[in-house]
Amino acid sequence: MVPAPDAAPSHRSSLAVCWTDATCKRVMAIAHGGAWDLAQKPYDSDAAIAEAYKLGLDGVKLDVRVTKDNVPVIAHSSPIQFYESLDCVNQKIEEMTAAQVVKCHRFPSLTETFQRLDDVLNYLRGKMVTQLCVKRAEDYARTIVELHALAAEDFAFIELGSTQHLKDLIPPIPGSGTVWYLVNVEKNVAEVDTIVGTIKNPRAFMVEFDPSVAVAAITASKLHPAGVRSFTYTSSLTASVPELKALFDGGYDVVSAQTAANAVQARVLVNQARGVSPP
Repeated sequence: MVPAPDAAPSHRSSLAVCWTDATCKRVMAIAHGGAWDLAQKPYDSDAAIAEAYKLGLDGVKLDVRVTKDNVPVIAHSSPIQFYESLDCVNQKIEEMTAAQVVKCHRFPSLTETFQRLDDVLNYLRGKMVTQLCVKRAEDYARTIVELHALAAEDFAFIELGSTQHLKDLIPPIPGSGTVWYLVNVEKNVAEVDTIVGTIKNPRAFMVEFDPSVAVAAITASKLHPAGVRSFTYTSSLTASVPELKALFDGGYDVVSAQTAANAVQARVLVNQARGVSPP
């Protein structure tokens, strides 16, 4: 049975609970594109999102693009690739209307279609925290407008593609000061000093590293003292429970994975060892 949405804010439904608190011992797992599969639950689909919630993920990562009529939609590629939609292959999201986009079927499903961001966020409210990977920097502003319009600032955050975006692109955007941001530095560890020591944007609450980065010392000595948490994404389609647990044990607060069920198991093991309840 699918669990009911949280009656009160929890770490699954609110960024204010643990996510933005660097003293929180809890580790958390995000389903990259939802708990998707190659048969019935395509990447980024409603079915994959619902499955991630059912499995107990803390959050879900989704991709955002904006249509030519200025509507944010859930879409990874533009032009759309054949492995994403056969009926809309090679079409560009920014040259389509939202009405056209939501008619595109997500391959290989005959029922799952592309979604509007507002519909997805309204479904996720009270269920899961949402990471929004805005594929084009010029769409940050429109996505921020949408988060405010939906009052989704407490459970949805935006992934920024670089430290430069945090420094130069975000501050001029109206309303940007009340949205939360994950900043991706990949292997550029030196940028941590820029984020926490120079830019000091209080809404930059997590930093993403490549999983190959040994992050324990950085997290303990620089990020946590500055009120910032560490994040990584592993693209492995076969990441095991021990492999994902090793990322948590290596200092990562949040791990995004393609193997959603394994990520939940790894999170539970780590939180149990830390005495965090529920794990």
